[in-house]
Amino acid sequence: MYTKMTQTMKRISLLIVFMGILFIGCSQSNDKYKIEIKLKNKADSVLYLANYYGDKTYLADTAYVKGKGSFLFQKNEKLEGGLYIIVDQSKKSIMEFLVSDSRDLKLETSGPDYIANMKVHNSAENVLFYDYLNYSAQLYERIMPLNKRLKAQAKGSDSTQILKDQIQLINTEMTNYKEELTKNHPQTFLAKFFGLIKEASFPDTLLTLPDGSKDSSYPFRYYKAHYWDAVDLADDRLIRTPVFHKKLDTYFDKVVSKEADSIIYEIDHILAQMNETGDLYKFTLWHLTVKFDESQIMGHDAILVYLSDHYFSKGKAPWLHEDVIKNIVDEADKRRVVLIGTLAKNMIMQDTNLQPQSLFDIKKDYTVIYFWDPQCGHCKKESPKLVEFYKEYSEKLDVEIYTVCADSSLADMKKYIREKNMNFINVNGPRSYTTDYHELYNIFTTPVIVVLDKDKKIIAKRLVSEQLPEFIENHRKMRVEEN
Repeated sequence: MYTKMTQTMKRISLLIVFMGILFIGCSQSNDKYKIEIKLKNKADSVLYLANYYGDKTYLADTAYVKGKGSFLFQKNEKLEGGLYIIVDQSKKSIMEFLVSDSRDLKLETSGPDYIANMKVHNSAENVLFYDYLNYSAQLYERIMPLNKRLKAQAKGSDSTQILKDQIQLINTEMTNYKEELTKNHPQTFLAKFFGLIKEASFPDTLLTLPDGSKDSSYPFRYYKAHYWDAVDLADDRLIRTPVFHKKLDTYFDKVVSKEADSIIYEIDHILAQMNETGDLYKFTLWHLTVKFDESQIMGHDAILVYLSDHYFSKGKAPWLHEDVIKNIVDEADKRRVVLIGTLAKNMIMQDTNLQPQSLFDIKKDYTVIYFWDPQCGHCKKESPKLVEFYKEYSEKLDVEIYTVCADSSLADMKKYIREKNMNFINVNGPRSYTTDYHELYNIFTTPVIVVLDKDKKIIAKRLVSEQLPEFIENHRKMRVEEN
């Protein structure tokens, strides 16, 4: 589809870090830059030079008017390559340009159409860039009325397909323009930028399977396999565009399987194509660490553990402060004890009669561990639902429930159990013969549910009671199919 050049200018739960300090503090060098901006018919007294960086925009420099409409950005330090923005004193973006082939250039223009009136001095790439922007604007003027007419068409109108064909022809013109420029100027940053914004295509035909049927999954597999083909992941300048982070998130949100192993494979594959000391690598590793640390999908904690073991603890993030790395590694160590597929740790604790009850003594196909607290508001809502689940499914699904009360008061514990009719194996967490359950199961809040199979392997965690029947039934079916 037609793409018009944009001019728009999370927090990881386990870390408290100011991102600007980590990523934007570039190493100083003897490099220097000189960027002169000449604006006619604009009375601003100050302009700002800004750059994209992932999903953020940062101030790079400030210039005050010198003479009539003349501004000079100049420093004896390095200006990293990328797509930069000139912002006026009202904080409105008025133009973009490339920092690539020249750090000593002049841009001369006037409003209201800063693109059409642009004159570039001493930067061949920006001449190409503004040729592209002007050509893009021309196509935009042609395509807008067609889109407007298309939206106004009645359903089933004979004109609909004609309009779609006309729009497609214009889109093809834009595609051909970019491909021709890339062919003639393959080493330019503009060509690399076109590769970044290029959409992977779907094949026109389906593969035929041995039984003669068509492989309906082939187009998606093809699309995934070629998603990054046109992108030079070794070019750090791509991080200073408003596109890379969106392409990265789309890939992991909509293309890659949600399984932790698949995500880990793709992270490795992408990072392996980047320069380990470059900004694109730094951003990608950090961004994906934050992204999957905050994921609510069960099993994704394995991603943080993997990244800790293979990147942060291996010296592959030397730009981070040692305290930040320590926080990541420590948090990963807490999570690894309850990863899906790992053997649960035994707990032996006293019940309400002060008798020891061992988790591993339960001989059922499934064991549900329920961590709760009498004072917990969410527990008061969850506990009755768990009681109902147990009444209906304990025999059907061969399930036992082992509840761990976080409160040391046996009186409060007993009262709560009576009120909620919790006829389970109820033990008191502080009255334990084994290691602190907080460490064994990484419990930092309540309520928490963990599900074990008959071999006491962790198969689910942080579900709610309503999800237990469907999950366990599906697990039983899967186990039968495997056998």
